Formats: sequence, structure tokens, C-alpha cells
Amino acid sequence: MSKFFSVDNKFFTTINKIVDMLWLSILWSACCLPLLFLLFTFILQYFDNNGTQGLLILLIGLPIASFTVGPASAALYYAVVKSVRRERSYATRCFFHAFKVNFKVGFISSMILGLVTAILLLDIIWAPYTMPFDESLQPYIRGVFLGMGVVVVFILVWMYPLLSRFELKVKELIKNSMILAVKNIFRTIVMSAMWIGLGYCFVHFFEYIYQYVIFIPIVIPSVSALIRSFIIEPVFKRITGDPNEDSETEVDAWYAE
Repeated sequence: MSKFFSVDNKFFTTINKIVDMLWLSILWSACCLPLLFLLFTFILQYFDNNGTQGLLILLIGLPIASFTVGPASAALYYAVVKSVRRERSYATRCFFHAFKVNFKVGFISSMILGLVTAILLLDIIWAPYTMPFDESLQPYIRGVFLGMGVVVVFILVWMYPLLSRFELKVKELIKNSMILAVKNIFRTIVMSAMWIGLGYCFVHFFEYIYQYVIFIPIVIPSVSALIRSFIIEPVFKRITGDPNEDSETEVDAWYAE
């Protein structure tokens, strides 16, 4: 009976991990409030049949509202893998440590990606109608811009997990994210499809799930990071190897497990 009430019991360990996951999602959402507010405003404008105004708000605000997404996403992934999966250190401590360490590079990279995304959205929506081309070419022009958008998503699924693990400058981060995306194309497609599918469902079924929208920022961020960690970590393990292999000094090799 004493084993049941032990803090090391699997039941209590699982409950603790679930609580940590929810808390990490809340921390991520709190850090990304500008972006969440912008997206929520866009959705409201979209369903009020004022799509043009909503798009303008989204396009103008996206580069600015994205500034905390990078460091917060790197911190979320780091904390989920280290604290929840590997049970090393505390979730809150892991999150804010990674947020602080990766803030500068995460801030700059997320502003760049926010600007690129806004430009691509603008091109996808309006460029085919404003460029001096034959109308029959419009679907192909839009397809080119959509393809460029998919490339951005491919880079994005690797970028902040990579930043959470390695010390890189912005240029190196983008370059290495592109290399990982290409070298691990199947993994990249799976993760990108998950994100695109979630986005599609959110927009197209919003009228059915809007009453539950409060649960999305509490659950989805950490669950997404956890699922992707099972896809990403085998790749990182191949990159890092085991630091204990050729060292006489014992180090915390949680990321090589």
C-alpha cells in the first residue's frame, strides 16, 4: 500500500508530467500573447465577413507580434524534452533558463520569419491578381508562393528545437535548419503536415470549436513539442553522440539518451 502513495509511483509520476505539460503550454502562451492576440483578432474579423481588414491586421502585425515566439518555442522544446521526457530538473527552471539563453537569436530569427511569412501571405493572396500576367497563370503563380511557404514551414519545424540544443548564430541556425529539413525529409514532411493540418482544422472548424478555444493554448503547444521530440531526438542523438564516450568526466547526457 505504501508503494501506491510513493511519489515515485507511476501514477503520480504520470500526473506530475501532465501537470508540467499543461504548465509549460501556459508559459509558452503567456510569452506569445502578442501573436495569439493577433491571430484571435484575425479570426474574429474573418468570421465577421471582414476578411480584408483581418488580413491587413495580420500582415502588418505579424513581424512585430512574432518577436517572442522564437525564444519561447526553443524554451518549450528544451523543457519538454529535458524535464518531462528525461525527468531532469524542474519544468519552470528549464523553460526560463532556455528562454534567457536563446532570447537574442530567437528574437531576431522569429522577427525575420514573421516578416517573410507576412510577405508570402501577401503574395499568395494578392500578387496573382496584381501582376501583369495572363489570368490562366494565376494558379501557377499562387502555387509557387505556396511552395515557398511550405519551405518556410520545413525550416520552422527544425529551427527552434535546434536552437534549444545548440549555440548558433541566426545565419547558422537558418542554414542548419534547412540542411536538417532536407536530409530528414520524411520526418520534416510528417511534422509539417501535423502543423498545417492543425492550422487548417482550426480555421475551417472554428465555428464548431470556438467555445473550447481556451483549451488550445493550454494543451496544444506542449503536446506538439512532445510529439515532435520523438521525431527529432533520434536525429539530434546522431549529431551529438554520447559525450561520456571519450571523457573521464561524467556529464549530464540527457540529450544523448
